[in-house]
Amino acid sequence: MFGSKYRQQVSELEAALSECRAVQAALGQSMAVIELTPEGIVIDANENFCRTMGYTLAELKGQHHRSLCAPAYAAGPEYAAFWAALRRGEFSRGTISRRHRDGREIWLEATYNPVRDAAGQVTRVIKFATDVSQQVLEAASQRALVEAIERSMAVIEFRTDGTILRANDNFCRTMGYAASEVVGRHHRIFCADSLARSPEYAQFWARLARGEFCTGQYARLDRQGREIWLEASYNPVFGPDGQVVKVVKFATDISERVRRNLAEREGAETAYQVALATREISQSGEGIILDTVDKMQRIAGIVDESAALVAVLGEQTAGISSIVDTIREIADQTNLLALNAAIEAARAGESGRGFAVVADEVRKLAERTGKSTGEIGTMIRTIQQETGSVTASMNNGLAEVRAGVELANSAGAAIKQMRDGATRVVDVVQAFSSTIQD
Repeated sequence: MFGSKYRQQVSELEAALSECRAVQAALGQSMAVIELTPEGIVIDANENFCRTMGYTLAELKGQHHRSLCAPAYAAGPEYAAFWAALRRGEFSRGTISRRHRDGREIWLEATYNPVRDAAGQVTRVIKFATDVSQQVLEAASQRALVEAIERSMAVIEFRTDGTILRANDNFCRTMGYAASEVVGRHHRIFCADSLARSPEYAQFWARLARGEFCTGQYARLDRQGREIWLEASYNPVFGPDGQVVKVVKFATDISERVRRNLAEREGAETAYQVALATREISQSGEGIILDTVDKMQRIAGIVDESAALVAVLGEQTAGISSIVDTIREIADQTNLLALNAAIEAARAGESGRGFAVVADEVRKLAERTGKSTGEIGTMIRTIQQETGSVTASMNNGLAEVRAGVELANSAGAAIKQMRDGATRVVDVVQAFSSTIQD
């Protein structure tokens, strides 16, 4: 009976041992396992551990655990205290840094499990580990990214209804609040009343609660009521169940840029209006100059015709002068003949007295004719002089009119160039204004 009971106990122990070995084998298949003495000397290591650390089992056996650690850590008091705690039977777990055979840092999620004998003494330490290097690096990258965002951007978190959960220093500094003044309040404290009461604002938060991402440039109000422009994105954050649990906003203060763009837009609009006015004035000026050129050309034609008429008059006056000269010569000859007739009449005595009277009358007529022709000659010479002066003046005036026409044509061409330039300025300023508005 005693032997039967003993055999049953042995059978139960063997079953338990078999189960333990099965569990150990299962752990060995999925985890890196290493066995060490209480002093830290490697006894055994499975294939997963060797592959993870880049060693063969032969290279590890008999070596101290410190060969898997950074030299500075292995030489420090923290490492010594770690092994002292294991020798006392204290369990240890955590995410730890170790060294690969090629010197790379390996991060392990590990447990160090002291194994006691029947007397309660620690006889060995079994370590179960999983390589979490990729996760640690990704987590570090995420932390670095978050820290960079926190340093460089204004960050604020909300519940899905818009209640503020947290605001970083950059956000508080940008909006002029302390964190304690905004946490627990609604986002609408940063908005104008007209916006906060609008249907669009309610729809905005409804979209975020549905998980829709929103980005853009937003006008907000700081603690003093001043307008602040933010380049911001509102990012819904989803929980494990796929539901939106909060909204995180990342923002940058672009107030100065917006004000500068507004000033540039106003300047562009002013330049555009000035360019339009310049174009209209130049178009009007071009029309006036073209009309002036046309009138001056007509005046030049009239002056030209008048100059021709004066020239003809001069020629006719010269002809009259020739006729007058002929008349004067005839008068002189008549006077001479009358004088001769008077002399002959005197010689004839009483019989020639009547003839003498006639000769005297003829002489007087010749004298009056000579005097008149002299006066006419003087007048004609005066007319010729004045006609010459008028002709010269009209020729000078005609030259000046023609010069004026040329100048007016040049001015018209210059005005046309101004108009074309103003048109180009209008087009450029309009394009620039459109770019600024976009």
